[in-house]
Amino acid sequence: TQDTKFKKLLFGLVFFHAVVQERRLYGPLGWNNQYEFTESDLRISVQQVKMFLEEYPAQTPFKALNFLVGENNYGGRVTDEKDRRLLLTLLADYCCPGVL
Repeated sequence: TQDTKFKKLLFGLVFFHAVVQERRLYGPLGWNNQYEFTESDLRISVQQVKMFLEEYPAQTPFKALNFLVGENNYGGRVTDEKDRRLLLTLLADYCCPGVL
């Protein structure tokens, strides 16, 4: 059901947010530059997931979700190309069909 899908994707997003936040504690080993990922990034991402699930109940648009969350919500403040690549790779692990 849609509710089950949403809960699983929500867990994936929250876990992704926790990993991104935790990497900040490792300084330059975590990220090449310091980034301020906030709870607002997570909130807007959750709203977008909910919107997409309501809009496309038959098939979850993971490609669009990964782009919006990775490139816009979180990636919008990432300036280093390697950090961006890492962010998108992490997100692809937590926002994919395997999560469902």
